Amino acid sequence: MLNAVSLRAAFAARELSPVEVVDAFEELPEYGAFITLTLERAREEAKAAEAAYRDGTARPLEGLTLAVKDLFDTEGVRTTYGSSIFTGHVPNADAWAVRRAREAGAIVVGKTITHEFAWGITSINPHFPPCRNPHDPERVPGGSSGGSGVALGLGQAALALGTDTGGSIRIPASFCGVSGLKPTFGRISTGGVFPLARSLDHAGPMARTPGDVKLFYEALVGERGRTEPATRIAVCPDLHLRAPEPGIQRAFDTAVAALDAEVVEVRFDANPERLYPTYASIQNAEAALTHAPFFPAQRDAYGPDVAGRIEFAQRVTLAEYAEAIAERERIRSAFSHLFAIADLLITPISAVPPERIDAPTNQQFRDGVLPYTVPQDLAGLPACAVPVGFDDEGLPVGVQLTGAPWCEALVLATAEALFSATASARAESASAR
Repeated sequence: MLNAVSLRAAFAARELSPVEVVDAFEELPEYGAFITLTLERAREEAKAAEAAYRDGTARPLEGLTLAVKDLFDTEGVRTTYGSSIFTGHVPNADAWAVRRAREAGAIVVGKTITHEFAWGITSINPHFPPCRNPHDPERVPGGSSGGSGVALGLGQAALALGTDTGGSIRIPASFCGVSGLKPTFGRISTGGVFPLARSLDHAGPMARTPGDVKLFYEALVGERGRTEPATRIAVCPDLHLRAPEPGIQRAFDTAVAALDAEVVEVRFDANPERLYPTYASIQNAEAALTHAPFFPAQRDAYGPDVAGRIEFAQRVTLAEYAEAIAERERIRSAFSHLFAIADLLITPISAVPPERIDAPTNQQFRDGVLPYTVPQDLAGLPACAVPVGFDDEGLPVGVQLTGAPWCEALVLATAEALFSATASARAESASAR
């Protein structure tokens, strides 16, 4: 299974053709990664990509297959936002990120499943067949960009687009054993993306490796980044509000030990217990506003979990929202102090493994994941998920590197270095499974 960087090299060397890659696409319905496929159009675009490599006009992502989360508008292609309300919705223009990816030569092969309206971390959606983890089909892939994570994990696409409001790129990247970047808030436009909470929503690239994510990110933003990794990286036990399970802790410790940088322990200069409640107040208030045109008028069209979240969200008061906005500024200040001490921060992505698909809605599962992923959305910080090993059950474990605003290049360079440094650990863990 070649990654994006290797595929592009193979295309350039004429060792492999984009047409061959598209023709080899294998739909695996039992894993439920895709809602809609666009293979006929993809084959025509692959022929054009093959010609571009022949005549030397290949663009940065030329011929690389792309899976697009079904929250992004795609011109002429059904876009449901994971909802029965929009089953027949066909946009007349691409979302900004989709347009940029196409302009760079990427080939869209389909739209991937998301949790309904992207409001959940499992990608189990009552309107579509279940989406299954590529490493254990009885478990969830994480969400809400779960279909994108599964498509990458199964090799059904070289690149994918996801969104992240509370961890929705990094959670499925970790659970599916791939990589993904939540950039600085506003760095990649969310134009043409159905909103969840507008001051928290991020769009970002996903791929199999950090190097692939870097290739994709640079094509989206139109600039090249640095190649030197960070020299001083922080660990912050204050932010480990839920102790990771032993196998996850072991993988995290191995990753920290593999860092080619000075590791410093720092304190968090705000109350870490306020991180999640602050995030929840902002997200709920903004999401309730997003759904006001549809809810409660079309309540029966919603799945029970999202309907319940909207009903709860409608109870947030203006005073609670205002206090959360003020607390967010204190949290941003605390992160600024942290990044005055260290270049980056390394933390787990989840304290627990992905839950089983047949498990009831489990607040303990959410409590084991979201405290690790919402701080970066709340503060608008860039963070990259890096696969570093496997837990005691043979499930992938990822860690995240977080940087100061606009430090995506440093985050990605360090993510590449960490991915390389943990190669033997990943291989040993995999062989022991």
